[in-house]
This record gives sequence, structure tokens and C-alpha cells, in this order.
Amino acid sequence: MKKTITWVLCSLFLTAGMAGVQAQTKKNVAEVTFTVNMNCHNCKKKIENALPHEKGVVDLKVSLEKKEVWLKFRTDKTTKASLQKALEKLGYTVTEKADDATAKPAEATKP
Repeated sequence: MKKTITWVLCSLFLTAGMAGVQAQTKKNVAEVTFTVNMNCHNCKKKIENALPHEKGVVDLKVSLEKKEVWLKFRTDKTTKASLQKALEKLGYTVTEKADDATAKPAEATKP
């Protein structure tokens, strides 16, 4: 009986601890959309292959049609400026879009 009660209490503490870690992680996440001068599918692939390896990148959407790159990233690991530099290092001209236009490019094209 003592083992059962101990097991239940341990499970509750572990579950509560994991929920706290998840809540803290969500606070450290931001989004940014960049306009990038990409011209072809190879440009898109180049960005899709390189940017996920940047420190702190959580999600990435690239729209060749709109020439946009949307990124979700951890603010405790990287900044908008360092992500912009990473794109520029690949050889692209990059400008940040206004905050009110940070919708994911893939979602923006849906009817």
C-alpha cells in the first residue's frame, strides 16, 4: 500500500514538473517573417536545409511565391538579428517584415 501511494505521489510531482517546463519554453518563443530575394526552388531548398541547423530555430516555413521566410525561434537561444545574418550569410538580401504581417507564408496562401 505504501508503495502505491509513493508511486502516485511521484507521478503527480513529475507531471507537474513537466508542465512547468513546457510553460516556460512557450514564453521563450517568438516569430519573425523575413522578405528574402530568392528566385528558384534551389534557393528555397538551400534555406530549408540550412536554417533548421541554426541555434534556437523551432519551426520554419519558406514561401518562394511570396519570397518570405517565417521562423519560430527560442529567444533564449537566438535573436532576430542573428537569424537575419544567417540568411544573409547564405547570400540573400534580407529585410524583416512588420510585426502585423508575421503570419506563416504557408497559411497565408490558403483560401
